Amino acid sequence: MRMIFLVVRVAALVTALWALISRADCVFATGTCLAANLFSYFTINSNIMLVLVLLIAMYYNALSIHEPEWLTAARALTTTYMIVSGTTFGLLLVNAELLNHLFLVPLSSKVLHFVLPAYALLDFLLVPARHRLHWRVAWLSMIFPFLWAVYTLVRGRLAGWYPYFFLNPDLVGGYQTVLIYSTVVAAFILLISFLVIALSRLPIAKLPDE
Repeated sequence: MRMIFLVVRVAALVTALWALISRADCVFATGTCLAANLFSYFTINSNIMLVLVLLIAMYYNALSIHEPEWLTAARALTTTYMIVSGTTFGLLLVNAELLNHLFLVPLSSKVLHFVLPAYALLDFLLVPARHRLHWRVAWLSMIFPFLWAVYTLVRGRLAGWYPYFFLNPDLVGGYQTVLIYSTVVAAFILLISFLVIALSRLPIAKLPDE
């Protein structure tokens, strides 16, 4: 059973790397976008986190070592960010269709926004190595988004480019509106984080060889 989990994680890792590399074509192949812009997207950051936690989890999985609690917490936070980025992107797509805007989504983007978030949630739920996390871990989910938002706003003002329209004060009517959008997104992140922590507290299945 451990080998099955390991093989599935290897497949997910390869898929994530393919999607990230394909999404980066605009930097390294066509030269149509800046690397600094591409790696400023929350979705790209979340998927890089997924790659890192998968690598670490696979290490413990391969050695048949029960994962430490900090790794379960890292997987919970990564799962939270993946779900939030996928949900947010889905809402943007729906609104674009309602406003009759053309929104081209390449396969790599669909994988990053929808397929991998679904996998991250399933991995967190089904792999029986997780710990029962304390509720305070949910509050840690605020650290990275806060730092990312500060970086995005500062760099956006300097570079004149923002990864998402709702963070651009020139488009939404000033920083007060940006703060409102950011507060809503922060509340959503916290909500998802608490739900993921709740999932970690569900009964954990035992492997046949345990």
